[in-house]
Amino acid sequence: MSSETTAPIRIAFLTGRSDPSRCGLSPEQQAFLDALQAPGRELVDCNFPYAAPNTGHIAVPLPLAAWRNLGDYIGARRPAFARQHRAAVAATFEGVDNVVLLAGSCGLELLANLCLPADLRARLHVFAYGPVARHAPDVARLLCVRGRSDWISRVGWRGPVHVVDGGHMDYLRRRDVHALCEDFIAATPCAST
Repeated sequence: MSSETTAPIRIAFLTGRSDPSRCGLSPEQQAFLDALQAPGRELVDCNFPYAAPNTGHIAVPLPLAAWRNLGDYIGARRPAFARQHRAAVAATFEGVDNVVLLAGSCGLELLANLCLPADLRARLHVFAYGPVARHAPDVARLLCVRGRSDWISRVGWRGPVHVVDGGHMDYLRRRDVHALCEDFIAATPCAST
């Protein structure tokens, strides 16, 4: 019998911040993440930037959430964004060989602008749903999923996509998206230690 063990894959959300004072997962995000629980997986129970003054999740009205996410999308282009958040993001993914990021909406743009170290980017496997970004980040693997009715992603992302039914707010409730995510995680290499 071998004494080798498999290093876990860490799985986390990276989306815009509907409430910048909190990084708790929404009930929908938490349910999607919980459904991904399996041996060899470590689930991160908070969202970008993985450290915030307040815990938990408080629902934010959609227009305000959209406005704040737009602010993150634009603000991520400033060098101060990377300086402010890079260390917390890197610390969240220390100690594992592979990370699967669930990048929703402008999360792909945020990731691209974090200017993470090359050794960390080489361990990132990004499952982007409803992506809105100017360009793809330099990561190990990237799969972008877009809903047929998602006009926001259609306007905001010009890269290749896997098309599913639904709109911009539907991804985490869709079984086909969950199945695609499971397949993506299953194809992520596990390192032996």
